[in-house]
Amino acid sequence: MNKLNKLSIKSKDIAKSTESQKQEKQIEVLANLLYQKAKQDKQDKVYASAKTVLSLLGMGATLAAAFAIPKTAPALINTFWKEENEWKKWKQFNLGYLLQTLRRLQKQKLVEIKDINGKQRITITQKGKTKILEYAVDELEITKSKAWDKKWRVIVYDIPNRKKYLQELIRETLKNLGFFAIQESVYIIPYPCYKEIEFLREYYHVGPYIKYLLVDKLEDDSVYKTYFGL
Repeated sequence: MNKLNKLSIKSKDIAKSTESQKQEKQIEVLANLLYQKAKQDKQDKVYASAKTVLSLLGMGATLAAAFAIPKTAPALINTFWKEENEWKKWKQFNLGYLLQTLRRLQKQKLVEIKDINGKQRITITQKGKTKILEYAVDELEITKSKAWDKKWRVIVYDIPNRKKYLQELIRETLKNLGFFAIQESVYIIPYPCYKEIEFLREYYHVGPYIKYLLVDKLEDDSVYKTYFGL
């Protein structure tokens, strides 16, 4: 293999590693946002929903593998749990509900047992990380600014007809986020939303097909102002 080929392969490996690190960071950030939102739900603090448990694991929290063993006695787990530093992150949950959720997640292959620093730990799988992204899409929302900055955010997409399912997904997602359609593939909103659009681009793999425009003036925008209550 010549030097040029070796350099090409090395460059591709570096690019893959950088992209993987970027995705891991995105998962961690999204998991933290989901967890912070779930903390506001008093019931969720007790019942240990799959979304909250995956979010904690996605943030980097770990848990002793004993929690995933079907016949481990809760009393034994409770004793072991309190001897571990990690239990502080999980003590908010009812132990019985947490056990049920973890075992269900393991059955669905969203979590797995791994050896970390010589200890068996429950960690999130790649499938579990994908689930976090799905949760993030469901939870995605655009915050309404208290004062309008007089700028319009215009989203234009041109997705090939062979990907009609993506056209429909993007259309429905934009509508659910509160965008207003001014043409078939052109939507507007007066609130900052660049990060949310970037997330959708990456999640649906439609980066080349979606354009984000920041516009100072739209002709005949009085109807849009009325729609958004501006």
